[in-house]
Amino acid sequence: MAPLSSFLRSSTPRLTLTLEGKSCLDLDFDTSYPLVITITRDEDDPHTQPCIIHWNPIEDAFGQPGIMLVRSNRDFTEDLQPVQVDSSHLRAKSLHPREVSRSDPCFKELYPGSSVSWELDLPSVYFNSLRPGERYRILWVGGQISLWDWGTLAQHSGRTLSPKSLPVILPGGPHQLLRILEVESDIDEVGPLPPSPAPILASGRVSGAPVFSLTIAGPATLSMRDRNSRGRLRYPVTMTLSYDAAPDGLDRKPVTFHTPIFKDIDSRQGGFRLYLREKCHWSPHELPGSFTYHRYRFSKSVPVNVGRNEQDEFVALVPGESWSFTREVTDFPKHAAPGDEFRYRFKGAQLDWWDWGHLGDHENTVVWVNYLVRDPKDNGGRPGLVVPASNWVEFTMVE
Repeated sequence: MAPLSSFLRSSTPRLTLTLEGKSCLDLDFDTSYPLVITITRDEDDPHTQPCIIHWNPIEDAFGQPGIMLVRSNRDFTEDLQPVQVDSSHLRAKSLHPREVSRSDPCFKELYPGSSVSWELDLPSVYFNSLRPGERYRILWVGGQISLWDWGTLAQHSGRTLSPKSLPVILPGGPHQLLRILEVESDIDEVGPLPPSPAPILASGRVSGAPVFSLTIAGPATLSMRDRNSRGRLRYPVTMTLSYDAAPDGLDRKPVTFHTPIFKDIDSRQGGFRLYLREKCHWSPHELPGSFTYHRYRFSKSVPVNVGRNEQDEFVALVPGESWSFTREVTDFPKHAAPGDEFRYRFKGAQLDWWDWGHLGDHENTVVWVNYLVRDPKDNGGRPGLVVPASNWVEFTMVE
């Protein structure tokens, strides 16, 4: 009698799962580990009709049995032991009928020879178990897909897909090897970081510079299920940067400015900051100090044309105008849970570069950029344009 898995595979679409990620990780700099998970349908599948599947990479990849983190010897020739993690920190599988929707990223359509992929971060319960100098095998031990059917998404759209008694088998075995770098001494080691600077008040504006202000807005709650494609919590915040007034005698004069401080990761030095309520006070959520200190140290300055940028690296405003954009907060405490209260704000910062004029006036202006504008230095002698701290936005974590 043929094994059950062979029988199931002969009666269902033939699918395989593969993993892809970086082969090396430096815990001094890397704060997450992106992993690409791909499901491929065999090109020589004897069943030629299309099929649909519902597969949630967060629940199905890291549920049980799913993906396992295994410690290996130095040359990956022998697996030593699985890394034990608290499974309560992982999302449990939720197997129930679902309405088929083409807009649901968990519903996919597969023909023989086709594949679908998801990119998500290794869950923090695994990432925080990684140790310097160790070797790991990220192993897919096998699983199954119970929510599937023959046909296309268009044919099933709006219908209810129920678990099948014959699930699709995703055979175990695929893996990704991962080496964690040793901790090395650093002649530039910064040691203990100084206290985070206080928010910049409106009184910190510099005379002779344009007057800018920033306001932020966001929802009152964040669901534990609201995550980005890499599996990280995401809280959307709408930012509105306003050009309130020009200096005396320069009414209606436009300003072009560099925008990275509004797009950068949260920082203890300035810019955006997340706080967590702990009993009767608010505590800042700290990022790894070595990461925030070293992240730009090895990159080089590149020339950028101010007036011809295509990714909003530079923006122009006239007095009375505003520039709105959305920012996602994705760095939360690893043990964040429903009921936790947070507040978020822009602490204030000084723009690294600005100049008078519209973008069209700067079609031939070239600056050298290494995250910030490095040349010309000191903003070409113009007074510093300070954007004071914004209002607070407060929200609560929910299921």
